[in-house]
Amino acid sequence: MAVKTEPLRDPVFTDWQLPAFSMEERERRWGRVRELMRRDGIDCIVGLNSTGTHNRNQADVRYLTQIGNNCEEVAVCFPVEGKVTAITNRGGHWPAGDWVGETMRSGRAWSGALIQCLKEAGMERATIGVCGLTHSVYSCVRQPDGYAGYTAVTRMTEALPDAHFVSASDLMGEARLVKSPEEIEFLRRGTAIAERSCLAMLQTARVGVFEPLIMAKMYEAAIAAGGSMPFMLGWYSGPFGHAYHRIEQPTHRSMQSGDCLSVEIEGRWGGYTAQLDQSVTFGDVPSWAPDAFKIAVECFWDVVRIMKPGVTFGELQEAARKVSHHGNATGALTLHGRGLGDDGPLITNQSQPAVANTPLQEGNVFIVKPGITYNGLGDVGHVGDSVVVTASGCERLGTRPIAHYWHVD
Repeated sequence: MAVKTEPLRDPVFTDWQLPAFSMEERERRWGRVRELMRRDGIDCIVGLNSTGTHNRNQADVRYLTQIGNNCEEVAVCFPVEGKVTAITNRGGHWPAGDWVGETMRSGRAWSGALIQCLKEAGMERATIGVCGLTHSVYSCVRQPDGYAGYTAVTRMTEALPDAHFVSASDLMGEARLVKSPEEIEFLRRGTAIAERSCLAMLQTARVGVFEPLIMAKMYEAAIAAGGSMPFMLGWYSGPFGHAYHRIEQPTHRSMQSGDCLSVEIEGRWGGYTAQLDQSVTFGDVPSWAPDAFKIAVECFWDVVRIMKPGVTFGELQEAARKVSHHGNATGALTLHGRGLGDDGPLITNQSQPAVANTPLQEGNVFIVKPGITYNGLGDVGHVGDSVVVTASGCERLGTRPIAHYWHVD
């Protein structure tokens, strides 16, 4: 039977849309995932509703269906052959639902809906891959216990006792690792959203300004530009060189002279998450503060300039350490995947040694945000941006003047 390639949109609310990928992108993704399923002997993939970690736990479901904005719960039953079923609480059509058309209603009985789909697809003795069942190098990188709900998985195994349930984390992480041109364009748009938030921060942050007001202006800028919700802002504020540890919502504090504010700023377009990192200093900070920031920028470029297919993550880690030749500075690489989820590999000082030998591939997208110390102090220069590995090198997705040192009185 010929594959239907026209968008499966709501026939009534025809303008009820969000950013969506082409049907050609659907065929590319579904074909790639099914190729990996055949390789690994998996007959069906199920993705449970899970909106944790800023909706990143929906990455695999959204990758296969496109739907699930701002923590809207979605599940999916994705057989190696046959109909793909997206499951929502209310059923019916959803914005950006071009790939799957009308969804199945769960009425919040998520495992029950998936069990029904599996039985209708004849999966009683199948090998069934569960998204997020385990941690993976390229997926669920910060979740060693996975995220698939125990009760839902137990109910599926009890309802299909002759089926074999396995983790789909490795397979889906591998499928999502290399981005298509359409995905890269979404991430470029996400970076532009993050830059809108960054500009709002720089326009608002002043000595005496209530920290939550700064964040509010950043959220306003992103949403007004069409950005997807939710998105993460990783917040470091406090005295220069002695800032408080990272939080994701600022305290009821006002910025003070001598402070530094560093923010990990996500920007989302159609659910795809890019990121940049930016810092700003306030009032009476050491005269060498601009020099520390300059070292952070140098460290960033030391890494980005050598990024190309075949270069290993270990070589990137070594490049980040080059700034130590200054004598009063050290550098260390922090890097992880960007896209729909909690993507890897995650490169920090605590990375698994085996990751160091893994090579970059064309189409990988990462946030590169090295950390430095300067004059014995950490968090005194903070810079980062989303980058894409190209056939011949690496390209920044951002356009802001990344080398500019921002200071306000």
